Amino acid sequence: PGESAAQTTPVAPVVLKPFHARYKVEAFGFNAGTADIVLNNGADDLYEYSTALHPRGLFRLAFPEHGTLATTAEARGTSVRPLRYREEDGTEATRHDASLDFDWTSGLVQGVAEDESVRLPLQADTQDPMSIQLAVLLDFANGRVPLRYSMIDKTKIKVYEYVSEGPARLQTALGPLDTVVYSSHRPGQPNRLTRVWYAPALDYTPVRSDDVNDGKLRVRMTILSLNR
Repeated sequence: PGESAAQTTPVAPVVLKPFHARYKVEAFGFNAGTADIVLNNGADDLYEYSTALHPRGLFRLAFPEHGTLATTAEARGTSVRPLRYREEDGTEATRHDASLDFDWTSGLVQGVAEDESVRLPLQADTQDPMSIQLAVLLDFANGRVPLRYSMIDKTKIKVYEYVSEGPARLQTALGPLDTVVYSSHRPGQPNRLTRVWYAPALDYTPVRSDDVNDGKLRVRMTILSLNR
């Protein structure tokens, strides 16, 4: 008695909706091919999130023809925990690959990245290069703004800060979309950043991203199609 409804009514956990998005990839102003990003969810709050690259022409020399990045992560309520991360360039060589396993009970991430052994203590909310994107989506879904994330990059854990750049209306292959724009960079390195346009009407699915270095656009991804 005397407890408010907010105290007694359980809050349903946020569930990220599966999707398959295809993006056009441009590198230094040239058409470099396409990329498919797929999110699947399953039992026990597990998510499979992956990116597959499909370079064209001469860009097959710079980008792996069958390159994939994939994470298996659990998302419970308001947080994401990666469990397994794999990065492969599609060749028999392993110098660009990564295989990392996250043991949250022992607080360790272990594996191999670019042929180097990895064994690092896990900080709270440490992400991998794919699960960090899920963490951003989950923050949006819970009404929070992205701020700061730790991410394992090959053999080191690095911090990335997110900064809001405001709203923007974007013309896309899906039609005109209202978006919110965020840039991310490492502290002290504002000249190298990634800028992403998220569409609230599409559950904050990214519809464009720019990789910028010293003010120069290196890689741009723009959405071509979206299946939910």
